[in-house]
Amino acid sequence: MTIRSLHLPVVLLIGFIMLTTLSGCATVDQNIDLNYAPFDRSFGRNSGDIIVSRVDAQKISKNSRGEWIVGSLNNVHGVHQADILSDRRVDDWITEALLLELKHAGYTVSYSAKIPSSTGLGILVSEINSLLRVNQGTVSADVRHELKFNVDIFLNGFKVKSLTVASRNSKTLPLSTSKEEKEKIMLQSLQDAVQQIIPEITTITGQK
Repeated sequence: MTIRSLHLPVVLLIGFIMLTTLSGCATVDQNIDLNYAPFDRSFGRNSGDIIVSRVDAQKISKNSRGEWIVGSLNNVHGVHQADILSDRRVDDWITEALLLELKHAGYTVSYSAKIPSSTGLGILVSEINSLLRVNQGTVSADVRHELKFNVDIFLNGFKVKSLTVASRNSKTLPLSTSKEEKEKIMLQSLQDAVQQIIPEITTITGQK
């Protein structure tokens, strides 16, 4: 056996250890901002008072630093490697988007922890599920956001409509994808979700 053949297994072992170490260090927690911007669509000019309330999501958790976990950074096989974090709840993000779009549509809107029985028109958001998944390959990343929640519409204290709102958005992006790209994917799926709600509300208010 030559000296060269003896060195080859050692070189391969060192290379394997280096790759393992680098891959373990490369994936760390990432922070994103949950922001919202109105979509470019008009539902006409409406009027009336609306109370919005919600039931907080049960699956959202915090890390040891008090940051909200809103997504998962995975390897190419979908195995969790690190967390995607935000300093605000997904619940607040969704609620504020709905309030903003209703105001944009002409309504006078306010938030309440509970919809009073005397409310003319009330909207209850519940069963909130939102998760951003980033599966990282060698040169690209598959980014996918799935959003789902229920909406109950109350008129003069009675439930008149129940909706299950679902939206998803996914893209394949470079491995060095910025946090802004992830934020944009989540924004677009929330915009799509809210667009499903507003026409239902304008139809009901138009029948009053």
